[in-house]
Amino acid sequence: MKRMLASVATAALALGGLVATAMPASAHTPKVSVDCQNLTVDLWAYAGGDGNSVTVTVNGEVKIDESFGTSFRRTLELDPTQSNEWTVDVDAWDNDVYDFDEAGTTEPCVAPSPQPEPENEIQTAFYVYPKLRDHEPAAWHNSGKQTRIAVRDGAEFWETLPEEYPGEYFDVADLPADVCESWGVQQDIVGIHQGFDWADYVHITYPHGPLFQDLIAHRHTDLSEFLPECGDQPKEKVTLPAPSSVEQCDAEDSVELPESEHATYTEKWNDDRTEVTVTATPHEGVELAEDSETSWTFTFTHEPCEVEPEPVVVTPDLPSVEDLCGTENDDVRLPQNTDEVIYETTADGIVATPAEGFAFDEKLPAEYTAQDDGTAIYTLPEGSFTDEPCELVPGDIGAVCDAETPYLVYEVSLPEGSEATGENPLTVTFLNPDGDDHVTTDLPLEGRLLWPGASAEEPLQWPGWEQLEDGSYVETDDNYAWTRDGVQVQFEVNPDYSMVVNYPPASEECADAPSDLREAPAQTVVDVPVDAEEVAAQEDELAVTGATIGVAAAVALLLVGGGVALFVVRRRLQQS
Repeated sequence: MKRMLASVATAALALGGLVATAMPASAHTPKVSVDCQNLTVDLWAYAGGDGNSVTVTVNGEVKIDESFGTSFRRTLELDPTQSNEWTVDVDAWDNDVYDFDEAGTTEPCVAPSPQPEPENEIQTAFYVYPKLRDHEPAAWHNSGKQTRIAVRDGAEFWETLPEEYPGEYFDVADLPADVCESWGVQQDIVGIHQGFDWADYVHITYPHGPLFQDLIAHRHTDLSEFLPECGDQPKEKVTLPAPSSVEQCDAEDSVELPESEHATYTEKWNDDRTEVTVTATPHEGVELAEDSETSWTFTFTHEPCEVEPEPVVVTPDLPSVEDLCGTENDDVRLPQNTDEVIYETTADGIVATPAEGFAFDEKLPAEYTAQDDGTAIYTLPEGSFTDEPCELVPGDIGAVCDAETPYLVYEVSLPEGSEATGENPLTVTFLNPDGDDHVTTDLPLEGRLLWPGASAEEPLQWPGWEQLEDGSYVETDDNYAWTRDGVQVQFEVNPDYSMVVNYPPASEECADAPSDLREAPAQTVVDVPVDAEEVAAQEDELAVTGATIGVAAAVALLLVGGGVALFVVRRRLQQS
């Protein structure tokens, strides 16, 4: 394991060395050239800014102590008749590793013969540029980005286009259709100093440059003077814009003079300032169109200001908030528009705007917030909508008998805000806790429904009973017997409602079993209550489950006390 770690460490060090040796050297480049007559310091590719500095000392005397940016070049003359001790110190601002120092001593020598002056120490450049303002003359302050077309020796301006036009750096396709009005020419006569390079001056931009160090002379001219196709262009005729008057009852009357590059406007008032004449004087060289006016006269009435009446103070009405069951039925209704206030719904809320001549009271209803423009925004108070689920509203619901036949009598209504589809939207379901439910659809919201397992026609049937072939009946677990002992009944349209409904109790008018019974050990005849207390108990059970007994059921219960004895006697006679 130790050998493996040592191998990995050795490899990492070797790789680090390769990476280090592969890294590029700094771009900072100092160079000192010296002979018996001259000391030249040449520094380039330094970090930009003015934080770099160079100090040159000759024979103990500081000859150069300056700051520089990305480059520096200077040549000092040395006394060739003596030895010269020199030092060069460079301090780079971005990192000490780029600092540089060098020193030496020159030996005396015979002064060399003078060098001839360069033949081409002055040159002239030809630039073209788009003017910043088309109808103003070409000038340095009206110059867009300049592009160099040509350079030649000497200090002579071009009077015609250079033979090099359009040149290496310019495409004549860049010229717009209105080139005769919108482009200019700049010619610069430049002294060529040591280290000068025209490649640094392909483009010049007003007002920052780059600018020439030795600019001797310059000339600006419209490019149209060099383009033959611009010579026959008719001069544009100008229509001067008209001034306008401003008459105010509560301030001094005035006129507004237009801004124009083609003319100067002046105004002259009469003594009582009821009349003013504005005159436009065209600038030199501007030709006016035939219909262009140069004089306008305005008259003022000095009518007093009309005093506007104070606005009538009003209070915006509150919208109506409908908090109905569910979420789809909730609504906020705008107040009715009046001659005093207009209401509208926006993304920020309900905006109330007072009509002209009206204003809102400073004390607005709490739900409104005053706005700077005189309107008020209504914000719905939190908790305005409860979003309670929708349920059917129950009326009288219960079980009754008619001619010994049991029925479910019901009455339900839709909650506020809900609408039924069609005349028979109701579905009634007897919920079977142990099997299939009994469902009846397309029912009206109020009516009666034959009890499951019952029959109103011969042969009569009752839930929980079965008729045999000989016409007698036996008790059974089938034929909806599960509906006899309190059954959950659901009423549904869209919202729903459910409750427990008890099978109607036995009475003189409603037998809970047929009269023709067959005795069997496994069969049990349902007993009916024998006294009023048991009847009252069943009535209480129905009330607890939420049922509301209909009129027929209430009458049946009242007759129990008087008819139960007769019913019991009749049943016993049948059994005997």
